[in-house]
Amino acid sequence: MSETVLRRKSYEELKKWKTKYAPKYALFIKGARRVGKTTIAEEFGRAEYRSFIKIDFHSANDTIRDLFVNSLMDLDYFFNVIQMQYGVRLYRRESLIILDEIQLYPLARQALKTLIADGRYDYIETGSLAGIKKKTEQSEILVPSEEYAIEMFPLDFEEYLWAMGDEWTIPILRDNFAKKKPFGKIHKDILRKFREYMCVGGMPQAVVKYAETKDFEQVDFVKKEIIALYRNDIKGQKEENSAYLGNILDNIPSELSKHESKSGLNTFKLSHLDKNARYREYKDPLNWLSEAMIVNVARNVTDPSPALTLTMDDERFKCYLLDTGLLINLSFGDGSYLDNDMYKAILTDKLHINEGMFIENIVAQCLRSSGHKVLFYVEYNDNGKAVMEVDFLIREDRKIVPIEVKSGKDYTAKSIMKFKEKFTNRVGLQYILHESDLKVDGEIVYMPYYMAAIL
Repeated sequence: MSETVLRRKSYEELKKWKTKYAPKYALFIKGARRVGKTTIAEEFGRAEYRSFIKIDFHSANDTIRDLFVNSLMDLDYFFNVIQMQYGVRLYRRESLIILDEIQLYPLARQALKTLIADGRYDYIETGSLAGIKKKTEQSEILVPSEEYAIEMFPLDFEEYLWAMGDEWTIPILRDNFAKKKPFGKIHKDILRKFREYMCVGGMPQAVVKYAETKDFEQVDFVKKEIIALYRNDIKGQKEENSAYLGNILDNIPSELSKHESKSGLNTFKLSHLDKNARYREYKDPLNWLSEAMIVNVARNVTDPSPALTLTMDDERFKCYLLDTGLLINLSFGDGSYLDNDMYKAILTDKLHINEGMFIENIVAQCLRSSGHKVLFYVEYNDNGKAVMEVDFLIREDRKIVPIEVKSGKDYTAKSIMKFKEKFTNRVGLQYILHESDLKVDGEIVYMPYYMAAIL
């Protein structure tokens, strides 16, 4: 069986960088571990350059590391040593150097200013910003201004469908959305594909395994390994309190399930981690998880306007996992795949009310992959009880678009109608995502869950 090669939208971003910004700017590919940063950089180097060298700072020896500190005054020597160490010849203006996991050696990032000024080769950095800011400040390292940054996420729904050989579903979604046209007989088939995507997730290794085997048990094993990797990263984290990091990660499923309950617990409650917990104690660990792109942190917008991010309440937040496929595993723990009722519930559309967290998580994942900030609105009365909550807010054509996610059979629009009444001219169309077909009722558009992929 031939190896599955994933088609990623980020590849076009790399081509844009090479055409418009290299060699004056290095490319920084930011993303969580195992989302495909190194793979796409290597594919790009192989296809778009005469040669490339990957320097992996997980395994780079002292000779290589020392070059970035003590050999920048003699770049002829610098590049000769690299070529000999890696056994690859570099060609002026035809070669790429990949600095992999750059956060592990910030001195190499600082050296880029000199290397870019030299202009012989192009440079791609891959890594996470988690911890790198603090390391940079502590070591007084100069961060180069000559960087062009992009973010990589797990495969979105369209990329997932490409991996399965499906090139037609997303164009149909876009066409029907533009025309506000129901899907009719094909609705259930698209919904089945979307549920399948939720179960597999978008982590490249999991998608490849499913494309090659169609075996959820093997996919489940891959996802467990990725979660174990994240846990090990957290345990080894010295810049932040690893216990706090682990507490946040482990409690994402329970906090999301409470969002779906009727208890009025609408945001992530630190008191559920520790009754004495304070936001100031968890602020830096939360930022670390966000910068590591392991979580998508949703912020409360206190005064919604087209400039959505101007009025955010940092202390009221929701926390979504970067990938819904991983969330299923995190929710179920270390049990056997065959005993995991979540897969069955999602695939057969038999989710209970508090399991609607998977729908909410996949919507957050879709919005983040499309370039939106993950934002919501909640309003409290004098007793601290939530009286109005909108799951997500995005901006379209200088208008705020509220989005409600309905995981059960209740498709009422009370919250977004209140929201529209309160903020009137600031609000455009209103979207309700549910399991049924597309329909329009005035300014409210009822859409299937899978339409989140194109918002």
